[in-house]
Amino acid sequence: MHKISEAQILPSSDISAQKRRIMLVDDDPIFRHITTAYLETQGFEVLEAEDGLAGLRQLRQFEPDLVLCDLSMPVLNGVEFVEEVSVAYPSLPMIVVSATESISDVAKVMKCGIKDFLTKPISNPDNLTNAIENTLEDADNHLIDQRDFSSQWFRVDGAEMPEEQELHWHLDYLQKHPIAAKDFLLALLPDKDTSQGSWKCTYRLLQSTEVMPLVFDYAWVMNGQFIFYLVDSDNESDQGAATTLLVRALFHDYVRGLRSQNADLKDLIDILEKGIDCTDCAAPIKAVFGIANLADGSVSILPAGLDVSLSSQKEGVTQISAQRCLGNKCLYNPMLADVTIGQRCSVSSSRLGTSSFALDIVDLAK
Repeated sequence: MHKISEAQILPSSDISAQKRRIMLVDDDPIFRHITTAYLETQGFEVLEAEDGLAGLRQLRQFEPDLVLCDLSMPVLNGVEFVEEVSVAYPSLPMIVVSATESISDVAKVMKCGIKDFLTKPISNPDNLTNAIENTLEDADNHLIDQRDFSSQWFRVDGAEMPEEQELHWHLDYLQKHPIAAKDFLLALLPDKDTSQGSWKCTYRLLQSTEVMPLVFDYAWVMNGQFIFYLVDSDNESDQGAATTLLVRALFHDYVRGLRSQNADLKDLIDILEKGIDCTDCAAPIKAVFGIANLADGSVSILPAGLDVSLSSQKEGVTQISAQRCLGNKCLYNPMLADVTIGQRCSVSSSRLGTSSFALDIVDLAK
């Protein structure tokens, strides 16, 4: 049974809801009743829907400021509901609630624009109010469509450093539940194929289910640069998941802040290392970063704790040693700069017996 303790349902002087409207979509009537009662004590107006289909119907008449929805529901489940709402109401902020067994589904809906999640049972209602307040604040400041969900957790703004030093509750949760953290990180992996113009980038990632995963991510920059990174979340501390999510937050905020400017690996690394240094939930971690400049057909690699092999049609095979980890002054590591791609190149890395990764960058016009 999903519980919010009645003893914890107290008015909060910190919440200035001013009758903000919340739509609660959940098939559990007890959870709906208790959560609605709690939100109303905080000054919110709440409309309940018993499943995703009822939620979609009520959205046509009821204009909420935020939707709070379960993932496991009959008729129209939470994943389907989120997908529908994200298309029909792209500016409507949503928060999902989920049991631990559906943590991979949480990651799936994060890609649809979800900015936060809550795990059931909600043992501390402060987690609920903090998630709602932060999401509404971003919506009011027109940041809701600009921030990656992990930026919301770290309260990252642009390329600035996180100000809060204590663990957020959901990072604490992932730290205490490594299986859920592993599933969550794996579900966040991007599409395996991406292209721009005549260039196609494809990655392959095989790994054991016994260890925390390698995590890959990428972004296209407007001027034709393809910027990417690979992080080994299985670091020596128990902060691998949180650090990987911090890297993701700062990476995407850095890319968004570029606009039409060129990306610079050393600028990115400087931001990431400052972020790790000033955040208590993060620790040094093994990684590698790269930029493929498809305008001039070159690639640059900066190692940060992972051994990498670069194979180029023009330059042959180059082995790049791991050097210092991200968070341990990896800016001093030598960078392999402006290697000619030719028609194709491949970046690969592996952990003996546990994982292998390869990224292929191909110019289909040649």
